[in-house]
Amino acid sequence: MAKIPEEDRAYLTEIRAIATDRNGDETLVGLTEEETEFYLDYSRRSIAGPTTDEDRDRYIALNDKHEPAIIAVISAESELRVDKPSKH
Repeated sequence: MAKIPEEDRAYLTEIRAIATDRNGDETLVGLTEEETEFYLDYSRRSIAGPTTDEDRDRYIALNDKHEPAIIAVISAESELRVDKPSKH
């Protein structure tokens, strides 16, 4: 199971980056559990020092899946707000 770091949870939740997969496991939106584990691990490793070109390329490819998925979630939420506005 992918472990979302607690120090990142509030931010990732705010930007709608966390999802629950069909197995009930937390993942990053648009990524599988294995992809999420790699993505989070790479993010930590890249801050600490150099990484391989292969890992960097995989991270970029996963980011290219993850970011549009976040946009899709935010767009869907926005549409719901327009279609069913609160009664305040």
